[in-house]
Amino acid sequence: MLIAIDLQNDTFAESGSSYNERANRIKHRITGRINKAVAENESIIYTKNLYPDFEHRNRTTDSIRFDEGIHPVFSDLLYKYGDEYVKTFYGIPPEEAKKIQEKYIEEVETNQTIEFIGVETNVCILANIMIIQNIFPYADITVAKDLVASSNSHLHDKTLEILSNMHVTIK
Repeated sequence: MLIAIDLQNDTFAESGSSYNERANRIKHRITGRINKAVAENESIIYTKNLYPDFEHRNRTTDSIRFDEGIHPVFSDLLYKYGDEYVKTFYGIPPEEAKKIQEKYIEEVETNQTIEFIGVETNVCILANIMIIQNIFPYADITVAKDLVASSNSHLHDKTLEILSNMHVTIK
């Protein structure tokens, strides 16, 4: 199973509010990994982060909607082959986690590997791994360090170190 976290315009589009050059550098590798999942009929889950209402005080609705959109490099593949889960803030909310658990429990029990890709390593990747570990405690969770990025390289590296201490395989 592949879980893609926040492959959205805010980070991957140069005009996004949180554009991240490190994320831009892994964009094509992420696309390759999604294509591999499609070719191998691997389940794909992806998150879509929605900005909270208070963001509208500082930004236009149009800029928020742009940022929330799945980046065009990924959108066709994810819309066609992925299963979207919406979140606000960092992690998948409990009701969405319950849906994931119910839908994928048999698959995870028979094929216990779950791989995470996306952004931000030290925020949303970390938060969502913790959620998935709680709903699938026996799953083998992996992170390919060349398929995740953070705007802060120090925190990126530290988070990978922390995750390795939480029984997450860093490859």
